[in-house]
Amino acid sequence: MPSYVPILKGKEGEFAALEALTEEIGAQITPLIEIPAIPFNFSTGKKAKTLDEHLRTLPDRLQRCWGDRPFYIETPYFGEDEQVEDDRCALEVLLHNFATSHLSPIPVLSTSSSLECRTAVRAFLATGASACIRLSLDDFSEDIDTADEVTRLLNDIGKESATGLDLIVDFGALATEAPTSLLLARSVLSMIPTLRAWNTIIFAAASFPEDLSGVNSASVDTLPRREWLLWKALQRKPGLLPPNLIFSDYAISHPIPRELDPRIMRMSANIRYTTVEHWLIMKGRNVTQYGFEQYFELCRRLIERPEYTGREFSWADEFIWKCAHHEAGPGNATTWRKVGVNHHITFVVRQLANSL
Repeated sequence: MPSYVPILKGKEGEFAALEALTEEIGAQITPLIEIPAIPFNFSTGKKAKTLDEHLRTLPDRLQRCWGDRPFYIETPYFGEDEQVEDDRCALEVLLHNFATSHLSPIPVLSTSSSLECRTAVRAFLATGASACIRLSLDDFSEDIDTADEVTRLLNDIGKESATGLDLIVDFGALATEAPTSLLLARSVLSMIPTLRAWNTIIFAAASFPEDLSGVNSASVDTLPRREWLLWKALQRKPGLLPPNLIFSDYAISHPIPRELDPRIMRMSANIRYTTVEHWLIMKGRNVTQYGFEQYFELCRRLIERPEYTGREFSWADEFIWKCAHHEAGPGNATTWRKVGVNHHITFVVRQLANSL
């Protein structure tokens, strides 16, 4: 059983971060890969590629970065009208291609998953594989019968009970701090249907902002890791928690992705660096005008701070040290996504181990 489930977007920066993890850290996580929507070409006003093209390279990339280790996979950003040329849904295509590539996916379904996705998972489970159900806060609202919704979903995938399946309870973006969110979390966790039937129950939440516009340029700031603080608050009364509860977050991202027009976007150089209870944000100026060379100075300042964990802590920290000494870098946006996610996953795995 993993100790941590990082929820990651299926993009190159995240894949590269997984690939650079040590064997020790990789063995303790099961990532959830959310396949992003097809990129939009703002110049032509159309999608940049077909769904077939969008999905084609994923098996090979996951094979290279994750091998045959298990991972959760979800396709939450495709509508029922988005199908490949032979009319199959994205999830069905991926599960077939992953099996051909000898990968070990665990498909994730929600109560809003299409019938096509449910049918694909039903066929996948018939091969002896496993699956995961993901519930959001909306699934626990007063006008929803959570147990009925879960039963309907289980029936659609050919399961009489939740036995052998995993469950994600996703609190999404946390807007408030404890004690309000703590009371809500305890209430929701107590309403999980067939509590002891699930193989594992995964607590997921996030608090990283949509962007860093709230952080001044050329400054250093901190942002609270509210999901971690909530997790720690829950641990103070373990008798009130479901058994086999696992921590999950969205690493250094907001849970709802935004696709911005690159013609008007002004990205600032920034390092998102996870610490005990905060993210340390080292922010420069926009890279269009001031360039990516800003990262040399940002790294130099970071390694001088007490929050820096040392060059041997992770691949990311070694890269930061080298960049500070002009031995690597300066990289680009994908590079620094890799750095931030790689450090974050390593930090959280060790943080969880030290808090037991």
